[in-house]
Amino acid sequence: MKDSTKKAQIKRFFECLKERPMTTKMAAEKLGIQRCNLTRYVAYLEKRNLITVVQEKPCEITSHQAKYYSTDPMYFKPETQSELFPPKTKSKVYDL
Repeated sequence: MKDSTKKAQIKRFFECLKERPMTTKMAAEKLGIQRCNLTRYVAYLEKRNLITVVQEKPCEITSHQAKYYSTDPMYFKPETQSELFPPKTKSKVYDL
């Protein structure tokens, strides 16, 4: 497969998942892209933090338990990075 074809498929997949969360099977049916390719694209997008799992529930097509993915930013959990340098407070034990 040509590199330009892969990029076009990733872009179509990315945009499809912005519309609503869905499984790779549902996206494959909608887009006409092989599911094995979509699985690779999920890994590619996960490495770049561009996709998230919204929920796990039965797929609308297969009725098997599956992950529903989304690229819509509203579904991403907010980052909770701890403070590298917390504000200085006076110690209750040692009044410094």
